[in-house]
Amino acid sequence: MNWQTVLTELAQNVDDVNDEALLGLVNQSERVFLAGAGRSGLALKSFAMRLTQLGKQAFVVGETTTPAITASDLLVIASSSGETTQLVQFAATAIDVGATIWLWSTGTDSTIARQSQFVTLLAGKSKFADADTATKQPMGSLFEQSVWLFGDIFTMDYMQRYQITESFMKARHSNLE
Repeated sequence: MNWQTVLTELAQNVDDVNDEALLGLVNQSERVFLAGAGRSGLALKSFAMRLTQLGKQAFVVGETTTPAITASDLLVIASSSGETTQLVQFAATAIDVGATIWLWSTGTDSTIARQSQFVTLLAGKSKFADADTATKQPMGSLFEQSVWLFGDIFTMDYMQRYQITESFMKARHSNLE
């Protein structure tokens, strides 16, 4: 069954990467900006929502209400290749203002990875990968799933580390639904 393939691929590629440095990075950042393209960007939006519910100021890059990034902010980029043109430009802008960059990717040999202070490797393949890589899933599906799940796992670790309850988060949940 295909659902077993997806779960098996995700389970084989999961590392415990939410160390104190990454939890502290998010906690100490004044604001968190999140950028991704396509389905990776959609998955990252779910993490932006959770960050807001955790009490952080979180902004999705490209939305009309997103303010200017500054040196006290964090830019989280999800890019399997680390070479998406628009995301490379976002990283360059963040560097220009002195913001910190945290890349979620499938490799460390990319333009954005070289510009980032933090890189987290997630399961999946880059758009430049050969079709016969370790995943049976098409295109970037495994990476996109990894982005979503990593955001949820990070949220749980952050809640535990900073003693944030679900009721605290529920109070920050959208009520204009």
